[in-house]
Amino acid sequence: MKQIYEFLESFVVIALVLAGISSISYHLFREDGWLETALGNIWNLDTHYIVIAVPVVVGAVVLFNMWRGGRVIHSKTSVLPNLLLYSLIGAGLYYIGSYVLTGTI
Repeated sequence: MKQIYEFLESFVVIALVLAGISSISYHLFREDGWLETALGNIWNLDTHYIVIAVPVVVGAVVLFNMWRGGRVIHSKTSVLPNLLLYSLIGAGLYYIGSYVLTGTI
């Protein structure tokens, strides 16, 4: 039973982190997004869907490797990776909640 609980816990963590990464990437690279607002119209965003997919795929691969090694939450090496992980979990919770309540991210 403990193994099932740990598996579900890590699965939820991975899902929330991926939701956070993809939502942040969407807001960063979409038309009239954070990057375009910050940099003006320097970059033509015709390929923004491909650019959104790159951080999501990289994040998914990294998180899958960390998950397989069992080091996602129980890392004792440094505080900074844990803070990054928790902030991505928080972003995932925020954007999922925003999507559930309003229908948009």
